[in-house]
Amino acid sequence: MRVIFYDEGSCDALRVDELAEEVQRVSGLVVEVRGEFVSEKRGTPYQFRTDEIGMVSLFFAKARVVDPLSRVQPEREPTPVEVAAERRALETPGRTSVGILYDGGAVQCLLGSMLPESALDDCHIAITGRLLGTYMADDRRWHAHTVLLGEPNIISTAGLVQAPARPREYYQGQAMATTRLVPREVVEAELQRRLANRMLLPDDPRLTQAAIGCALQAIAFHLTGEAFCEVPTCRLYNARRQEELIRSQCSPEAALCPKHEAFFRQLREAANE
Repeated sequence: MRVIFYDEGSCDALRVDELAEEVQRVSGLVVEVRGEFVSEKRGTPYQFRTDEIGMVSLFFAKARVVDPLSRVQPEREPTPVEVAAERRALETPGRTSVGILYDGGAVQCLLGSMLPESALDDCHIAITGRLLGTYMADDRRWHAHTVLLGEPNIISTAGLVQAPARPREYYQGQAMATTRLVPREVVEAELQRRLANRMLLPDDPRLTQAAIGCALQAIAFHLTGEAFCEVPTCRLYNARRQEELIRSQCSPEAALCPKHEAFFRQLREAANE
């Protein structure tokens, strides 16, 4: 079994080589780093046949969530502008669509269809700047995710920043700014400056540490079908709030709990036999 990362290069703050090195150290598994998932699976990186890139671009455009309050998205034909934007994202290394929520299940299904059955023994982890979500029936709305587990696993750098709930002061500050008609970008910059220690930012160097935890969750899920831990300081903890994420991944407390330390130790020993 290998761990194979696919990096589209859309997040400069994420140090993929450091991520791969730490995952290899913890797991003992062979780790490879490749280019963006779709291009790697469709041939020469960033080179597609005309029909292929057109189909994939259309798929991503259709996977956009246009009604965040509806599980079933409206039947619609994406506009040429939307399809062109997705095509540019696929053809341009390091580029992705910003500020758009995608149906994570649909995206994962598309990527999974590109994996041959012979490759399923390996743990595939795609890293993307796209924000991916799933519909939750309990509150009837879409929720963004830091990581989607399955074939392949997908780590969203946008999700690491946006999915876990931010400190209460962040939302209070935004609400107050709205009533005072303060420019949104001014308020956002001030809140990020003031709360930087309590939440991840788009260019945050801590994104690498957070992604390491997501990758370890993916490995555990691939091997056991279980990914998350209930110990709040374990690297496999499924954080719902930014402060929980920082505590479990980026703080001096962050470490594998005894159960998962034993799991990865056994994995290292098996890999070295």
